[in-house]
Amino acid sequence: MNKRPKISVVVITYKQQDTIAQTLDSILCQQGDFDLEVVIGEDASPDGTLAVCQDYARRYPNQIVLLSGEKNMGIMANSARVFNAATGDFVNIIAGDDYWCDDHKLQKQLDYFSRHPDCGMVSTGGYKLLVRENKLVPNAVAPIHPVEDGDVKSFYFSPNYNGGVYAMPLSILIRKEILDKVDFDEFVCRGFPVEDFPMQAVMSQYAKWGHINDLTVVYRVYSGSASFVPVDHPKYLWYHHGLMKVRRYLNELFPEDACFTEGMMQEYEFYKEFLLYLHKREFDNAKNLVAKYSKIIPDSVKLRQAKKMTSARLRFKVFAMYKAMIYKKELRKNT
Repeated sequence: MNKRPKISVVVITYKQQDTIAQTLDSILCQQGDFDLEVVIGEDASPDGTLAVCQDYARRYPNQIVLLSGEKNMGIMANSARVFNAATGDFVNIIAGDDYWCDDHKLQKQLDYFSRHPDCGMVSTGGYKLLVRENKLVPNAVAPIHPVEDGDVKSFYFSPNYNGGVYAMPLSILIRKEILDKVDFDEFVCRGFPVEDFPMQAVMSQYAKWGHINDLTVVYRVYSGSASFVPVDHPKYLWYHHGLMKVRRYLNELFPEDACFTEGMMQEYEFYKEFLLYLHKREFDNAKNLVAKYSKIIPDSVKLRQAKKMTSARLRFKVFAMYKAMIYKKELRKNT
């Protein structure tokens, strides 16, 4: 008799007292031929999130493992904690403000694995919930255009990589042996701002990626989401410098696939900081930044553009007004 597979669903939650119950209900109602473990990482929320999680842990003692503490760990350490605690043969992560809308999501993914034993991960389609408009948008969750042959490595290891993730984490079921290739504790030590980008990049080196078109998940989009860090966010520079920490780490792990040179990463960091000064209309800081990086990346296209913008205060002001208009449109799109 074949052993029933075990699925661990890891939940990271902080200040989500109004949504965490819907998240947990959507997991616990999953139907299929598998055993279910739910590992909740409650990160010392100041609201009633912990009380809700404790209530669910009391009602489902054989399925829910609740990890909590008195001190806030941050999203990276909390993610590492729940992943390390997962004991299933397959693992899925979801945040406490998202939910699943298909009671057979996990079984469909298990069935896919049975048909495609060479796949290590399988994602699904889904909806975006635009919170401000209270509107569900179908077919709006990555991957919008799945890679047909399942080779996602080229998505992450290409000089044309523009950020983001291949697939939204809440939709992905992962074989545990592939997830074990990811060193989440190292992510914490290096101060990465996100776990999804490096996690998926590492996994893409070891297995093919499958996809099911069914719409099974709902991803909330609103200002303040961890995936959207606007230029006026206090952690804007920390976030973007952190993304380059990730890229340098990937270059160390997979030097044969290194696609971002140090010069490219320095240009990225320079331009993100320049955009911050542009947003704040800080002409002197912008000009000093250009002077500093003129010695570091003298041949940078972004640097040459910034030099033109800072050649005169009026030119800088006009361009700042233009970028502010673009920024407002982008902000509306993401809220």
